Amino acid sequence: MKNVFIIFLLMLSCLAFGQKKKTKKPAITKSPTLLPPPRVDRSENLSSEDSKKCFVYKTEEQKDSSVYVTENLLEYNLSGSNARFIITTYNYDASKKSQTEKDSQIYAQSQRLRYIDGTYTIQKNTLNFIPDKAENYQNRTFKLIYKPNTQKVQSLKDEANLQYKKGECSEPMISL
Repeated sequence: MKNVFIIFLLMLSCLAFGQKKKTKKPAITKSPTLLPPPRVDRSENLSSEDSKKCFVYKTEEQKDSSVYVTENLLEYNLSGSNARFIITTYNYDASKKSQTEKDSQIYAQSQRLRYIDGTYTIQKNTLNFIPDKAENYQNRTFKLIYKPNTQKVQSLKDEANLQYKKGECSEPMISL
């Protein structure tokens, strides 16, 4: 009797839980029509060259046979209102450098780089560089000089009337 009761419960559970649901046949729909992609006008103003603007001022000072070089690089329009001022200093012996160039060798000198991150604003043809660490560095103001009959910046002049010319932007580097 116990076995009959177990079989009866198994059959009952199979009938109760093993039923198949009736599925509705999906309505046949037309495939969506593909539209051609929107046409994008590539203007000269959106080139990658204009997305990052870099200006360099370089000074060389000679004492005896050593030459001391200082390069000031201003990068702006990185992303949003971010800007960076990079000061590179190095020195080399001019006689050793000329000798190695004659021997078709490379003369390498050690460089010291100082990165000053900050933000910039442009108002009335002046660019104001505001460093993030205002207690360590001072704000810098540059006058924008445009090419004639265009709105492209040709160079910058700082407070001391030093002219920053368009130059190459710094590349990311890996130090070991």
